[in-house]
Amino acid sequence: MLVAIHQPEHLPWLGFFHKMKSVDVFVFLDDVQFRKNYFQNRNRILGSNGPQWVTVPVELRGHTGKTLREMKIDNQHRWQRKYWGSIVQSYGKHPYFKEYGSLLEEIINQPTDDLLPLNLDIIELFREALGVETPCIVASSLHLGEVSSSTEHLLRICQEVEATAYLSGPFGREYLDQDVFRRKRIEILFHEFTYPIYPQWHTEQFVPDLSALDLMCNSGPGAGSLLGQQVFNGCTSNG
Repeated sequence: MLVAIHQPEHLPWLGFFHKMKSVDVFVFLDDVQFRKNYFQNRNRILGSNGPQWVTVPVELRGHTGKTLREMKIDNQHRWQRKYWGSIVQSYGKHPYFKEYGSLLEEIINQPTDDLLPLNLDIIELFREALGVETPCIVASSLHLGEVSSSTEHLLRICQEVEATAYLSGPFGREYLDQDVFRRKRIEILFHEFTYPIYPQWHTEQFVPDLSALDLMCNSGPGAGSLLGQQVFNGCTSNG
């Protein structure tokens, strides 16, 4: 059984869902430290003046000691109006915005103080739109307890879900102790993703590495099939 483990990013990019679609089980890594200025509470969309960030403000006091699961949204900023305005300005006139806009707006405006459920609800909307049916679980539900390293953390998750192979991101080559996985007879594969090119509004030159929302609003029901063309093409073994 092939398993991938990934932080539940905000408005994830296409590679996130390609990775999810490439495995038998996908684990949301919600029990790791929050990372400031990363993709856990923000992502890029394509506006008329080029790529721009949309961000959910979070309470940063003491964030270095908090897991992603523990992070709170800073609702004092009344961020939803500006956030949603950026989405509408960027995609409101796109051919398939109506397919997803009302659903996404409902998620953005639902009352919550926690970042994790917001991210998970958006991910669920996106994966349904892209036709990704891989079963998903959250790492915190496994109750792993204390771990000594990132390698041990990922290994124990793999063991808990009875994985025979782990699909790592490409940077896993830099920090994973692959011998530990080999000794436990769990193969490591490294995920690679070639970004598909599709028609985009606002630009004559294609802009990659955006939120999957860009593909959804430009391609509509065809978005999932375009993503599906990439499945399994970039998995290379550690030997």
